[in-house]
Amino acid sequence: MTLKTLLAALALGAAAANAGATVLTFDGLTEMMYGAGFPLAANMHYDGTNLVYEESGYRLTLNAPWADAGAAHVGDGTFDPQTFNWHDGYENGGGTFVTLTRIGGGKFDLRGFDYYATGSALSADGGLLSFLDGGGTWNTTLNGITELRFTSGAVNALANVDVEAATAAVPLPGTLSLLLGGAAAFGLGRRRRT
Repeated sequence: MTLKTLLAALALGAAAANAGATVLTFDGLTEMMYGAGFPLAANMHYDGTNLVYEESGYRLTLNAPWADAGAAHVGDGTFDPQTFNWHDGYENGGGTFVTLTRIGGGKFDLRGFDYYATGSALSADGGLLSFLDGGGTWNTTLNGITELRFTSGAVNALANVDVEAATAAVPLPGTLSLLLGGAAAFGLGRRRRT
């Protein structure tokens, strides 16, 4: 294996590591309301009393444990096209919250998201991260999480959620230089034999 071939393989590996990145844009959410008697989008369904939305391998679930079956809904009152938005427990029953997970489970990396919230708590894998109040952009990277959770404030909206499937650990720079050194020595050894 030549050094040029080895470097090309490493470059392809690095490109493959970034291939899973996606932004959940909610572009398909264009109506004012979904659920509670209004038609669901093609990528939405009920799971018991919970309303599930799926996009690009990820699932947002409006967990509504006290809602009547088919009553949980998004888009009312705070409607803004291309956002995932919902009202507090009064609209969807008490104790509502939204979770973001990968379809089929597994870890993912969160790069950021845009939000508007009034007193929503944000947590990852059960650990409280922050309280969201007002509008803004969350841009603190979270690596290797399985669930992002938003408790319900009075008004809640998410857009442009930047996520990607978590990748295996990348070799440390010292390990990479050892690998390259070993490959170079192997190449020199083969060249001397011929």
